[in-house]
Amino acid sequence: MATCLLFVAATTAATDRSIADANDWNGLYVGAHLGKSWGESGNAWRNGTNLWSVDGDVSYSSTSGGLHLGHLWQYGALALGVEGDVTWATLRGNDSQFEGLMNAIEMDYVATVRGRLGFVTGPSLLYATAGVAFSELEKQDVTRGKSTSNDLVGWTVGAGYEHALWGGLRARVEYQYVDFGSTVSALDYDHRADDIHIHSVRGGMSYGF
Repeated sequence: MATCLLFVAATTAATDRSIADANDWNGLYVGAHLGKSWGESGNAWRNGTNLWSVDGDVSYSSTSGGLHLGHLWQYGALALGVEGDVTWATLRGNDSQFEGLMNAIEMDYVATVRGRLGFVTGPSLLYATAGVAFSELEKQDVTRGKSTSNDLVGWTVGAGYEHALWGGLRARVEYQYVDFGSTVSALDYDHRADDIHIHSVRGGMSYGF
C-alpha cells in the first residue's frame, strides 16, 4: 500500500510539472518549418525613355522550408516575443505568355525579423506577428541570356497557433504575408517588378529551453 501511494504521488507530481511546463512560454526556442509559398509581381520595362511598357503579371509558387529562432516573455495570459527566420524556396516565374522578350524573376529565400504578440490559454498560444523582411530578386532576360540581381527589403505580417506537446516540444501552424514593393533592375534596358508579394502557409516544430 505504501509503495502504491508513493507511485501515485510521484506520478501526480510529474504530471503537475508537465502541465506547468506546457503552460510556461518563457524563454528561448528554436525550430524548423515546412509549407507552401506563392505570390505575384507586376512586370514592366523601358528602354531609353521615361515611359514604362507593361507586360503583365508574373506568378510564382514553391514548396518552402526553413529554420526559426526566438524568445518569448510571458506575463499572465499575455506573451510578447521576438523571432527571426530564414525560409528557402524556388519562387520563379516568367512572362512567356506575353509577346516579345521572355523575362523571368526568381527569389530563393526570404528572411524575417518579427515581433510576436500572443494570448496564452493553457498549453495553447494564439499570436499575431509583424516585422521586416529581406530577400534577393534575380532578374533574367531569358531570350538574351543575361541576368542581374537586387536586394529586397520589405515588411511582413502574419498570425498563427502554437501548442505545447510535452517537455519543451511545441507544434505550430502559421500564415505569413510578405510585401517587397517594387524594384528596378538594369540590363540593356530597365526592368521593373511591381508589388512583389508572397503568401506562405506552413507548419513547424519548435523546442523551448
